[in-house]
Amino acid sequence: MSANITLSRDELQIFINQLQHKIMVDYPLTNQQILTADPEDKHYELDLHISSDDFGSFSGSEIWDQEKPNYNDYVHSFLASNLITYPNLDDFREHVNGNRKSRREYVYAPDTNLFYNRFISTGEIKPDELLIVNSVQKEITRMLNKKYSSNQISEMRREIRYQKQVLDKFSNQRMKKSRKARNLALQEYLQYADKSYATIQTKDLVDDKEENDMIFVESIREYQNKGNTRPVILTCDKSLTDLCVSLGVDYFFFEFPRTIQPINPSPSQLCQLLCNLAAVLGVIKINNTLLYSEFIGKQDISQYQFTYLSGIVPEKFARDLEICQGLMKLRIKI
Repeated sequence: MSANITLSRDELQIFINQLQHKIMVDYPLTNQQILTADPEDKHYELDLHISSDDFGSFSGSEIWDQEKPNYNDYVHSFLASNLITYPNLDDFREHVNGNRKSRREYVYAPDTNLFYNRFISTGEIKPDELLIVNSVQKEITRMLNKKYSSNQISEMRREIRYQKQVLDKFSNQRMKKSRKARNLALQEYLQYADKSYATIQTKDLVDDKEENDMIFVESIREYQNKGNTRPVILTCDKSLTDLCVSLGVDYFFFEFPRTIQPINPSPSQLCQLLCNLAAVLGVIKINNTLLYSEFIGKQDISQYQFTYLSGIVPEKFARDLEICQGLMKLRIKI
């Protein structure tokens, strides 16, 4: 078996389950330690090696400073994995429970950031309480196809010190903003768009964020004025709440977590976190392997490429992966 293996998130679980010792996760292009995970009973104990103080230096290369990880990238990854949450989530639960006891019907309209953070998948609101605004999809879509040019790859190669060969995988592949849009926000949108209470159509977006925010809030106000349903905008963007106040639209403001204090994940949750980290950063190092979300020849969003740095795939992993893939082809219904 080749040392480069294309597999799905579920198949990555085979590798995780076989690691009986400490799991070490790094960002290979800077050799930065991200976390370690120790198996403990039915979960993993996480030890985080990053803090907001670690991110502040600039290299002088605009593209590398833009593409290398920052602290918010990690916050988004942990939020999307449901391992951390908003500090005032309990207030939101009380807000929702109060609305559910009301005679009036309430629906909730998440802004684009809530889709990036995969908030709907937490189950705090039901799909049939969800009001989707089409401008969210438009904002996500406009980010999807931003790819690295050969000149940008060359410039980044001059700046990084470690694992320069990793950049070969990034040739003509998605940049960080595009990876976040495709792997986090778009997947959340597609998962719930057809299950929502309603979808509001909006006019085309422009290049100005404030004007696009106005399009979002105005469309919800118009929807509110046409019916008896009371929409509530969900956001972690303070500037958006000012528009809500001025236009008379209800909102709930989520406080964005400033520190990462994750719960101890199950094996499945850890696997999801590793996939989300790879999806945002493009690549992560797990012990003696590299996990890529971007690579030449990728055909499906659920695919990742797994590379053993030793060039040798352990026989047990190769065997179990082959068995798993064989069973999946049988399409046995459970």
